[in-house]
Amino acid sequence: MEFQFHPASRRAAVRSVVLGERGERAAIAAAGLVSVMAVSLWITVPAVLSRAVRARQSASIAQTTAAVQKDRRDLEARAAGMRERALDAGDLVSRAAFLYRVAPALWPHSLNPEAGVLATSDPELLVPGLARYLSGLERGLGLVAGREAADPALAAATPSILPLASDLVEPAVRFGPRVSPWTGSEEFFAGMDLAAPAGAPVVAPAAGTVVFAGRVPASMNSRLWRFGNLVVLWHGPAGATAFGHLAKVDVRRGERVRRGSRLGTVGSSGWTMSPGLHYEFWRPGPDGLSPTDPRFAMLDLRLAGHDVSLEKMLATSAPAPLEPLPGTGR
Repeated sequence: MEFQFHPASRRAAVRSVVLGERGERAAIAAAGLVSVMAVSLWITVPAVLSRAVRARQSASIAQTTAAVQKDRRDLEARAAGMRERALDAGDLVSRAAFLYRVAPALWPHSLNPEAGVLATSDPELLVPGLARYLSGLERGLGLVAGREAADPALAAATPSILPLASDLVEPAVRFGPRVSPWTGSEEFFAGMDLAAPAGAPVVAPAAGTVVFAGRVPASMNSRLWRFGNLVVLWHGPAGATAFGHLAKVDVRRGERVRRGSRLGTVGSSGWTMSPGLHYEFWRPGPDGLSPTDPRFAMLDLRLAGHDVSLEKMLATSAPAPLEPLPGTGR
């Protein structure tokens, strides 16, 4: 086998390479090897490149997915926070409406928990619900503001704050039916026991007149004597409040007090195992004064659960008959 190499210039000599039998076999083998390598590269290089591209795409997709998921979690957290703040505002304005005797027929239905306006946690569904709830809040605030404008003395005389000047307060016994720890029998607890440090100031939740200050005489038919040192305030159309288990009484009958005025101190007089305040809120109704859940008259106490509507508050009262508060004549 002979190979000739012709130079570009005609003057240059033509070069020839002559291969013998062994050279021919080597050349043929080399050519075959080159062909095999070319075919192999033609197959493997695209596959390798494809895998590399897919790996980069997968990493990019995973990164994008993680970022989208994080944004979704952040959005859900912000939506949940907005929902919680809206429900807290709804609880607050609904309790104010209850205390101010706003007619249920006028009250925005969207603020009632049973309406389920903010029942979902899905941000996409929550947005229209928040818009509807905000509209209800604005209408509710307008009704409450209208009641205050019509009666300038209403706010000052309406019990609306926690009756303790202490940050260390914990609800111990709530309003409602229970088994008495003293008698073991079923009874209706017509107030609320607040655990607090001994000696903490007990303050008036609204302006009023002291109609009783002292101890109720012990009697088999009386429940009030169990509360030891007791103070009762009369708030006019807003009703009456009672404060029991006091260690010291700092007011006297007939005295006028303002919201925040000191009535006495937390103690353990009467039937109690530890220092605390027994607090009752009696509200006028069709049949006269009757106790209702004092939480409704503590606007500075957050309600958990967001399950109390205006209608439910109006329907909450202790079953009659109950011993009337001394000094109220009711």
